[in-house]
Amino acid sequence: MTVHLELLKNKTPFIDLRSPIEFAKGTFPQSVNLPILNNDERAEVGKTYKHHGNAAAVELGHRLISGDHKEIRVSGWKKFIDKNPSTWMYCMRGGQRSNIAQDWLDDIGVKVPIVTGGYKALRQTSLETLDSVKDDKKRWIVLGGRTGTGKTVILNQLESSIDLEHHAEHRGSAFGGFLSNQPTPIDFENRLAIDYLRHNHQTLILEDESRTIGKVAIPNAWFHRMQNSEMVFIKISLEERIQNIIDDYILTPLGDGISKTDLLLSLRSSLMKIQKRLGGDNFREIRTKMDHAFLDQKNFRHEAWIKQLLNVYYDPLYDYQIKSKVNRCIYQSDTKGVTEFLSGLEPA
Repeated sequence: MTVHLELLKNKTPFIDLRSPIEFAKGTFPQSVNLPILNNDERAEVGKTYKHHGNAAAVELGHRLISGDHKEIRVSGWKKFIDKNPSTWMYCMRGGQRSNIAQDWLDDIGVKVPIVTGGYKALRQTSLETLDSVKDDKKRWIVLGGRTGTGKTVILNQLESSIDLEHHAEHRGSAFGGFLSNQPTPIDFENRLAIDYLRHNHQTLILEDESRTIGKVAIPNAWFHRMQNSEMVFIKISLEERIQNIIDDYILTPLGDGISKTDLLLSLRSSLMKIQKRLGGDNFREIRTKMDHAFLDQKNFRHEAWIKQLLNVYYDPLYDYQIKSKVNRCIYQSDTKGVTEFLSGLEPA
């Protein structure tokens, strides 16, 4: 195993020396952004490099980061390293920014290794890891079922599972947002790669997903493998599904402190996304029932709009999609049966 693979698999703490704008495009979950140059400083150094060459750019960088500015940065790095002794550092390519930061820390007696090749090398390792599933020997099983069958709950009880929706911070449907920003596509891929590197089971269990989960996409190799894997289906009553949806999409957000107003606005926004597919009458009826439900938080109020949404949108969509998947089914049952079956595939 290469050093880069070991660093990612072991969840090594990283100091990401890149500028905040670089960090925001994508990083690794165990990284903290403590830049050697902020966005403006990096832009200024970049212009100098372009017009006057490397020596002038390095000189400018040292002038910009001197005195108190330098002391603040070095102090921040040291504080993180003191709390995380196994820290490594990287910049974009493991070049001058990393070397300068390492020298400054060395001056105060702090030793910290640099990632050879920097972020670019770690990112390449992440991509290669994701692509490697084409040739892995694990048994892949995809858990399917109608909306509200509690697939994620089952998944999270199984050590051999990987929760794609957790990494995407989205439940995978028009109403699937977590009322928070999703990770960038790069962040999603990096999280998934690390989870896969740490997956030490012969069977991998995933939830059936569309190509995209919210605004992020499942990597090509993963989606292709999922589309050709064995499937297990969970079947429960409509009433149970409705209650699961009320728990997940209404009671849990409210219990987490989301206001009724904000939750209603979020659900309305989600409903708008599928307005054309619903048709005018269904859209207006569901929206009206939804609005009334938030005037009275009793379950039967929410049951009305959720039941109609399932009957006219989600279930017909599922019935259409299942036609191409049913031949891959190896088992189907209720929650208890599916949980026991999948648990039985894991080593004792």
